Formats: sequence, C-alpha cells, structure tokens
Amino acid sequence: MSGGGSQKPISAVASPSGWLTEGVLDAEYKEYMLLAWLQKVKAELRVSKLYPALAEVIRKHRELTSIRHSIEQQQEKGPIEGLDFTRMQLMRGKTGGHSQIEDYLQDLISRALPHLTTTMEEGKSLYDLIDSRIEFTPIGVQPLHVSEGYLLVTHGLSPNRELRAYRYRQSRITRGGDAFLELSLDCLESRRLSRVETAEAVKWSLIRRHRDLPQPATFHAHMEWSIPIEPTLLPIARRRLLQEIAQC
Repeated sequence: MSGGGSQKPISAVASPSGWLTEGVLDAEYKEYMLLAWLQKVKAELRVSKLYPALAEVIRKHRELTSIRHSIEQQQEKGPIEGLDFTRMQLMRGKTGGHSQIEDYLQDLISRALPHLTTTMEEGKSLYDLIDSRIEFTPIGVQPLHVSEGYLLVTHGLSPNRELRAYRYRQSRITRGGDAFLELSLDCLESRRLSRVETAEAVKWSLIRRHRDLPQPATFHAHMEWSIPIEPTLLPIARRRLLQEIAQC
C-alpha cells in the first residue's frame, strides 16, 4: 500500500514463534516479559491505535489456547518433548508421565492467558466502539462488478476533515490448496477537504484523472472523531468494504 503517513508498528517483546520456548523456560520470567509487552500494547490502545497491537494479542491468545487444548486432549499420548510452531502441534515422547516442558507450558498458560484475555477484550471493546461510529456508505450508482473501485476514508469535522482516497482491487489467491479473497489498497491522495467538497465530488475527480476506471464502485467511510488512520480507521473501513463487496 502506497501513501504517506503510515504509523510505525509497535515492537513485540519477543517473536511470536519463539517467546514460549526460547531462552530460559521459566514461567514467571516469561509472564514478566509478557506484561512488559502488554504495557506497550495498552499504551497504543489509549491513543486509539488498534493495529498491529490487537492482532498480535489475538494471535498469542490463540497460540496458548491451542496449546492448552492439545495438552488436555492428548495426555495419554506421552509426555511433551517439544513444540512445533509451524503446525502448532506438541511433540510427544513414548513414555508416560509429565515432562519438564509440559509443566512449564501449563504454568505459563495459567499465568499468561488471563492477561491476554483482559487486553484482548479491551482492544475489542475499542474496536466495536469505533466501528459503531463509522458511517459507511456507497457513493452514487454502483456498477455490476465491484471487485475494483475506490475507497474514500475521511475523518474529522469541517473545516478540518482529512481525506485518504484509495483504489482497491479484490483478487483470488491460493495458499496451500485453499482459495482466499485478497483486497489490495493503493493510496491515490491524502489531503484536507475544502468546506464544501463532498465525497461525490471526490469520486468524479478521481474518475477524470484515472480514465481506465470509468464506472468505479465507490465507498465512503467517515468518522467525525480524529483518530489514527493507518492503525485504526483504515483496517476497520477495509473490513467493512470486504463485507459490502461480499453482499453485492
């Protein structure tokens, strides 16, 4: 995605694939690492920056939940000897009883999951609040095919409304034998709107300048609050756009 003004993502305390099993296998120490990272996440949430912080919290929560489920469901298959992060599967030995790594994982999960759950719920509450305040509407008559067009994102009150105009393209990709829909966004302009400029006027301006798309599907996401665009408003507007396209 092109365009200026992108926000620098927060840095994680450790990589998502290694924080559980790299270094000292001490649950109390890893809990301290997690809490230090979650303090950074909550600082992002306090200034209404949802991503990538919220997505990372959800990913870590899913990792631990998946591991806990595997421990509970497969105890009869032998003690845990390792963890395959690529497949999120436990590697077990052939003899019975608990291993040191199994005790460590159970202790860590019991410590870490409540912290992740609390932060995840805070992030989702903020997401839902912002999502409920966004006005998402089609602009003008929509064509039969809406897989390509424009997404106009505005925020703030006149005369301080800010605009980001994106050209979107939906495509189908295949990963691991499964088909997925992908939505790419290219920023065409970023500027302040005039007092009298409407979303309809912006659409026609884009049509005049980009002749290869004479009848574009165009959608407008607007929020009166002035919130960060890249880490918050745009990801939510993008999801709303995907939902709208799916219904057409």
